[in-house]
Amino acid sequence: MVDRDAFDRRLAKLEELLRDLRDLARHDLATYLADRRLQAQAERWLQLAAECAIDLANQLIAERGWRTPRTYREAFDVLRDAGIVDATLAATMSRWAGLRNVLTHLYLDVDQRRLHEVLQHGLDDLERFAAAVARVD
Repeated sequence: MVDRDAFDRRLAKLEELLRDLRDLARHDLATYLADRRLQAQAERWLQLAAECAIDLANQLIAERGWRTPRTYREAFDVLRDAGIVDATLAATMSRWAGLRNVLTHLYLDVDQRRLHEVLQHGLDDLERFAAAVARVD
């Protein structure tokens, strides 16, 4: 059984971050690249959103007793194998885990143009993930 309180708090945080990120996504590339504060917000909020998704995946895995993933990326494969997400979404979420690693460990190499692209075209993936895990009892 899922610890609904902890799970719902993580899910609510992800949804809050998605709202904030959608607000950032309203900025065109030139405005985004010219404003370090927007870039800093995007970096932090994307990192937190990815971590929320990873934490949601790992909570489900631990509470259901599914195989323990060796990496953050593999957590989404476990959810795929359990039928929580489809193969396409699992692969996409694996890339979110990779983005989290870049933002956390390789922050000197962050490509702001790429982050803007994620803001423009990647947030729907997080919403699909949130919807998929929200359906789990």
